[in-house]
Amino acid sequence: MGFQEAVGSCLRKYATFTGRAPRSEFWWFWVFTILVEIAAVVVSGMLLGGSITEVGSSSMGGWFIFASEGWLPGLVHLALILPSLAVAVRRLHDVGRSGWWFLIIFVPLFGFLLLLFWWVQPSEREANRFGPPPV
Repeated sequence: MGFQEAVGSCLRKYATFTGRAPRSEFWWFWVFTILVEIAAVVVSGMLLGGSITEVGSSSMGGWFIFASEGWLPGLVHLALILPSLAVAVRRLHDVGRSGWWFLIIFVPLFGFLLLLFWWVQPSEREANRFGPPPV
């Protein structure tokens, strides 16, 4: 599954938590989400009033941070959170895990690492309790 096909599939299945999602669909949508959120921060900062602020000081100058004051990044994040959760749950289904395992992310460090391990696993080749293998 390519980039456009994966993004289209995830957006069509905006809030579908049933079925399965192959690795390529999950990871391409993850890349899309990161790119769109970075673009929203940049656009918000450049067009909607962001600022660059110096924090601290040293002999080589201070550290600079970019502060984006705008509603656009929050709106983009809000729009993409549901399809991101849905594809993450479908990806867990693809490796034979219940979507409820996603809640383990709230266990600091260990939870994310366990989810990451499952997300990189190959798909189950045969049908499982969540449906037939994705095409």
